[in-house]
Amino acid sequence: MKTLYTDLDIRFTLDGISVRALNIVFERFTQTLPSHSHGSGCYEIHYIPFGYGKLNADGQYYDIVPNTLYVTGPHIVHAQTPILDDPMQEYCVYLKIRDTFRSRKPSPVMDAFLSMPFWIGLDTQGVHPLMRQLFSELEHRYTGYQNQVELLLPQLLICMVRNYEQHRLSS
Repeated sequence: MKTLYTDLDIRFTLDGISVRALNIVFERFTQTLPSHSHGSGCYEIHYIPFGYGKLNADGQYYDIVPNTLYVTGPHIVHAQTPILDDPMQEYCVYLKIRDTFRSRKPSPVMDAFLSMPFWIGLDTQGVHPLMRQLFSELEHRYTGYQNQVELLLPQLLICMVRNYEQHRLSS
């Protein structure tokens, strides 16, 4: 099962930094996702609500269990392997962030998010309901859905930063 949204024109600004959602996907892994990385300014937010697997990020292995949350930023080589008895299911939001860093005021949220090109831990900030709402908006496309998605995505970034602050399990 895979739900993929790629026809998006979702953009928002958080603290003067332009963010664009390029892909938003939910899928159940039945095979390994091979090693890959993304370019400058690209971040993937991964949330695993169900199932198990392994993550290889920059040569280090991590167990994936329900409620695992992680971010892979620019040039972080990563691969995912499901445990086939109970394979992981994943929400993934792929963001392109453009920050000119010129004459920008400091931003507690975006500075913290951008400073962490890789982080992994268990979610403590309620990302699962946020992801469900995000996918509901994209699926039903009710009046104002794009505005609603543009409000949910900054909340996701705030939740990521709060997770970083709650427990630092990054490498």
